[in-house]
Amino acid sequence: MKKLKNTYVLFMFVIFLTAVTIEDNNSASMIVMGAGAPILESDIVIGIDMAHNNNISESQLSNLTTLLNGIFSPTQDVQFLSENVNEEALTSIDVLLVLAPTSSYTDSEIQDVEEFIKDGNSMLVATGYMNQTTVESNDILDRFGLSFNLSSSLIPAEVRDNRDIVIPYEYLARNFTTPITPITENISQVNLPNALGISFNTSKLESYVSPSITYFNPLLLKDSTEEPSENNTFASTLEFENGGRIFTIGSVDMFNDTYIEPLDNSTSVFIDNSDLIINSIRWLGRNTGIMSFYNPWTDLEGQSVNLGVTISGNVTLVNSQNQSLSQTQIFIALERTGSILTKRIMNVDPLNSTKFFGTIDTEGLSSGSCDIIFIANRIGYLPIQVFAGRIYLKSPFPSPILPNLAQWGLLIAVVILFVSTAFLVRMNLKEV
Repeated sequence: MKKLKNTYVLFMFVIFLTAVTIEDNNSASMIVMGAGAPILESDIVIGIDMAHNNNISESQLSNLTTLLNGIFSPTQDVQFLSENVNEEALTSIDVLLVLAPTSSYTDSEIQDVEEFIKDGNSMLVATGYMNQTTVESNDILDRFGLSFNLSSSLIPAEVRDNRDIVIPYEYLARNFTTPITPITENISQVNLPNALGISFNTSKLESYVSPSITYFNPLLLKDSTEEPSENNTFASTLEFENGGRIFTIGSVDMFNDTYIEPLDNSTSVFIDNSDLIINSIRWLGRNTGIMSFYNPWTDLEGQSVNLGVTISGNVTLVNSQNQSLSQTQIFIALERTGSILTKRIMNVDPLNSTKFFGTIDTEGLSSGSCDIIFIANRIGYLPIQVFAGRIYLKSPFPSPILPNLAQWGLLIAVVILFVSTAFLVRMNLKEV
């Protein structure tokens, strides 16, 4: 009887040890993250459609490609799509440039472009007065509710630049809509040769495209107090909930070598044209030049974190345009199924780049998976939101039962072996 009692005591002791010795990899009160990896990639691939008898040739775009090469990285990948604009071609790029096509897009190409935008990619479409006999640009924009006003041009005007050259059918765009957008940041005036107006039809958008519109901004030629119309809207930005973006502009000629001059030529009347193109491509590539996050806590991806732990680490906010960003707030949030569980707010004002030590607390939350989200929000601008990883919050207390069947099986095997051995020993003792 005494030996059976000892066996029972040993059995309970084994269970106790199994319960309390389960490893807890997140027992610290604070998890400090390392450098991690860039959350916004710099290798944005830009594809320029040259497959539809475009009214602007590849040889006229050397200044544009040089300009594009300096926007995201010195080795920016710019591809000319010379065959077609189908799913295969679009898979390899992030931003599509459609410049005054004169041959029709096939139905399958139009469908592939729509899917391209639905997948969160971006597109720039430009045409002009000299291309108004063609409707190919509108074919590709129609299902997004956008169209160029091909029935008439804006009222012709003559603008004399500093070289004393008369430029017909040219327009000076000023007095942009407020608030200032990433597209018009630091833009005071742009020259729009052969400009056409742009109109927007919400009902068409809703009938063709499933993602609902979240942001539409017309850039006006005249005073910003006027209502947008096809006679004063020279460009527009359109963004969908899925992240897809479209920038339309009614002057394709501003992209050719004549209207893109060296950025250090401060006397040129075209100086802001280059800046407008840079701003638009940055916006389309989700690097608006306003803010970019680097080194959020991507090494937390897939990790389990104890409830009550404070997560912290260095984060770099980069402002690639070297502008002071007053009224900027940084949110570090934990999100679950679209709802913010908790967030930490910090005010920053970076000139070029700012490193800050961010923290977020998990105290009082419930167990389960959640996403780490970084948000940079400046008044008057679209917020920049990046996903840093998914973590799993769990109770810090050891489980009173074994966490998986394998450990249960091992324990049962040990107990059976122990009991069997004890029984055999007892039988041997009786025989003796």
